[in-house]
Amino acid sequence: MFFVDDVLMSPFKGFMFLAREVANAVDKEREDRKTNLMSDLTALHKMLESGEISDDDFDDREADILDLLERLESGD
Repeated sequence: MFFVDDVLMSPFKGFMFLAREVANAVDKEREDRKTNLMSDLTALHKMLESGEISDDDFDDREADILDLLERLESGD
């Protein structure tokens, strides 16, 4: 009886495995994107401190990066 159950459940188990792998890949991609945006924000602050960009440019770019980070956090 257990063999029959295993045979009948194997497609479902395979689907669940794939679903978990896809979810893990999405989570990793989201975390990588978040890390990259934080690095961009750090670089932007350094550019402002060194005088490479103006306050207005900094504000515009910072707003864009923070908007993207907020969307990542909310799951959009």
